[in-house]
Amino acid sequence: MATSKHTFTGTSYWAKVFESNRDMKGFEDAYAAWDGMYTIDVMLDKENKALLKASGSAKKGKFDDDGNFIVKFTRKHKDRFEWASGAPDVVKADGTPWDFSTDGFLPNGSKVQVEVTVYTTSKVPGTRLEKIVVLEKAEMEERPTKADEPEAAPPKTFKPNSEIPF
Repeated sequence: MATSKHTFTGTSYWAKVFESNRDMKGFEDAYAAWDGMYTIDVMLDKENKALLKASGSAKKGKFDDDGNFIVKFTRKHKDRFEWASGAPDVVKADGTPWDFSTDGFLPNGSKVQVEVTVYTTSKVPGTRLEKIVVLEKAEMEERPTKADEPEAAPPKTFKPNSEIPF
């Protein structure tokens, strides 16, 4: 199998695709050897799931509790080849670069297009995240502030019963 490029469209979740928010550890420190990993979970519809399978990628994905098919795409922060590591390109739908300082994080529920490379390895085909095109940025939910929280009720004082029942 030769190296090939593929594009999938879906809904993004838990995007850690910027240098400042990359996943530094992974499950049981699996990403520590590469000084972290850039990851994004993408919910794929049936058509894009079929495209993933046809690509030859070894990515299996999983179904969530609601029956949605989700795949985690990854990219190493440091690898022996500079071109195969570092943050993936993140751009807006019009092709302009995503500016983390002004555009912020990529919120859950954003519609994205991910571009990946599927390549030959000595074991199973590898899949490397190359680029993310943000087609539609989801609105971030407002988090309550301290001022929005209701005042806590004063703690109840415990008064031990001084009577002994025997």
